[in-house]
Amino acid sequence: MVNAPASLVFYDDVLDESIMDGVVCARGVCAISYDDDDEMITSAGGDVPKNLVDKFLSSYIGPRALLAGASILYGTNFPLGAIMNDSLPPSAATSARMVMASVALSPFLFRLNPSLSWNALLCGCFTALGYTTQSLSLVDTSPAKVAFLGAATVIVCPTLEFLVNKKPMGLKDAPQTWLAATLCLVGVAVLELYDPAGGGAAVFDQIGFGDVLALLQAVGFGTSFFLTERMMRGQPDQALPITAVQVSTTALICFIWCISDGWIGQAGSESFGIPNLFLNENTRTAAAAVAWTGLITTALNRFVETTALGKMSSAEASVILATEPLWAALFAALLLSENFGVNDYVGGFLIVLACLANTLNPSDFGRFFGQSQDTEDYYKP
Repeated sequence: MVNAPASLVFYDDVLDESIMDGVVCARGVCAISYDDDDEMITSAGGDVPKNLVDKFLSSYIGPRALLAGASILYGTNFPLGAIMNDSLPPSAATSARMVMASVALSPFLFRLNPSLSWNALLCGCFTALGYTTQSLSLVDTSPAKVAFLGAATVIVCPTLEFLVNKKPMGLKDAPQTWLAATLCLVGVAVLELYDPAGGGAAVFDQIGFGDVLALLQAVGFGTSFFLTERMMRGQPDQALPITAVQVSTTALICFIWCISDGWIGQAGSESFGIPNLFLNENTRTAAAAVAWTGLITTALNRFVETTALGKMSSAEASVILATEPLWAALFAALLLSENFGVNDYVGGFLIVLACLANTLNPSDFGRFFGQSQDTEDYYKP
């Protein structure tokens, strides 16, 4: 097993003997890297020409377009989550979404390597923390802000690497992490503490509970990314089975949340569950959002993500996935007519810039620390 996983993969270009060759990771997902020149489709009659899908995936544009599409789809989660909360209790909306994702991924559930069972369950608990706090934060916080604050995983994952894996995190060891953390913290401060209408810094009591939950979302997802990649670095073929366990565990925890929430058995609550959710005219918009987020952006997107990752570098994939908050803001504007202030633009830009900074290598900072050419070459792939 590798001893240095990360969510936005800062280290996979470093020559580390503990990292399995030919594995590409980004944001908690790993895949086996395929060499298109060596990839042949054979049959009893010999080589078979590639079909259109194979040609698309083997092209330069194909996998990058797929991953960009996945990032765009991920961006729809936030405004659609707000739409679901308008018609359903957050616990009902999240539970229905996870049930649908669990059913879609159930064929992979029993393909999980037994040695990963307990780690996958633990990872599922943190995944549940991410989804539940995200859903609750969307009750009174704008989807764009929730998305930007959720990108604080850029701080969570390196922190876990330092605390759990004892990864050196000094300024010279991981300058990209310090740069990303600084940009992220400043971005969060601008989002939360600057009031453009008031012309200056806002008081701390203007920070809502939803904002705190949105940051807690980053802790849940960041820890989940860390644990997932730690498992998948050594067994990259376990991406979908691990995802199946994660969403199934989340569905179970959300069911317990529904029971404790107190709405079960109340008048009208029968339309909050499946299948009545789809049959009631008043909840069909929420039902469509549940189906989309459960089947497309949770289940199908993971399959698309793992397919695309095997065809590009981790750094490149991380840059593409870092655009997710921007798409969330765009969809929030289109679907909810959300307006943005100067603090949203500046803070969001800094947080996305932090995600991009994490794709840099330590060698990119060599000129600032006077590193020798030999040291820089060590960090090059």
